[in-house]
Amino acid sequence: MNTEWRYAWSKPTVLGDLKTHIQDFYVEEQLGFEPDDKGEFCYVFIEKQGVNTDFLAKRLAEITGIAPNKVTYSGVKDRHACTRQWFCLHVLNQEADFSAIQDAFREPESVRVIAQLRHSKKLRTGAHLSNRFVIRLREVVGDLDELEGRLNLIKQGGVPNYYGPQRFGINGNNLHHGKGFVLKGRQSRRKLPKTESFWLSAIRSWCFNEALSDQVENGMWSRLCDGDIAQFQHKHEQFRVKEIGALMHLNVMRGEISPVLPLISEGWEAGTGPLREAAIKSSLTESMDLVNALIAFDLSRDSRLARLVPMNMAWELLRDNEGSAQLIVEFSLPKGCFATSVLREMIDFTDKSAEKHHESIDRQ
Repeated sequence: MNTEWRYAWSKPTVLGDLKTHIQDFYVEEQLGFEPDDKGEFCYVFIEKQGVNTDFLAKRLAEITGIAPNKVTYSGVKDRHACTRQWFCLHVLNQEADFSAIQDAFREPESVRVIAQLRHSKKLRTGAHLSNRFVIRLREVVGDLDELEGRLNLIKQGGVPNYYGPQRFGINGNNLHHGKGFVLKGRQSRRKLPKTESFWLSAIRSWCFNEALSDQVENGMWSRLCDGDIAQFQHKHEQFRVKEIGALMHLNVMRGEISPVLPLISEGWEAGTGPLREAAIKSSLTESMDLVNALIAFDLSRDSRLARLVPMNMAWELLRDNEGSAQLIVEFSLPKGCFATSVLREMIDFTDKSAEKHHESIDRQ
């Protein structure tokens, strides 16, 4: 299955290394609300390095003596990064003690508690507002003036809101397994196990990326058509496009409003206008067996912005005298969006953490 999707601003020629060190990729979850410091839920803000989110949640349950299903989190964060995120523990009137948490991990794994507060409501999946990234790319070589131009272009014009390679698994394994699983059809009405849910999500995301890639080529990704569903970049408010006046054009040019693409489900066609519906069908013509099989899974209606404009984007280029440089870039993205989809438009990067992962597999 294709995973080479088109670039909005042409493929970058500048090269660089990503995640040479864990600290080179920093992510901080932003809830969008303040815990009210009362109630039966304990919210704990944790910095972790080299630790899987789900694994940490289970360790928190062990340490505090509660059932694993009593620990929740809003989003999964990268293991090969320095990340800060919130966990929620249903501890009723108990005082949770996290003093021994670091003892549950070994170098290079690292975990420390940043803050601990009470809240009256449970933290549910997808409850956070956004994620803030600070990323350092090393061994940057090439035309740095061209790189500066790209950075300004991305800041103003955004990037295609592709699902990142993480969604598709190592070497695209989620796509390989997902295609077979989806085409076989749903075998029962039971709740899908986590692995099968990942496969299903990967196939749905692949359909989105395929359609978006074609719209990047013809320019539809960043413009509105009559009948489209559009969305403000930094709000969840959506609306049907009935008339495209001067003010609407201006908001689109500023990156404040963009079209959305519906995700495949029963009746997905109602989630867009006639021109974009035809474009999506054309993109997926050769995969209609997969599309129809997806629809049979009775998925909920959903959509996703076609264009992603990073918030509060800033950067610094650190040049040296040996022909290479370092790029430090920071920005915030709405939940569910991928930093790698931003990075791929600015630099042709090599993920050094992926190389280390393959080396560790080879040694096993």
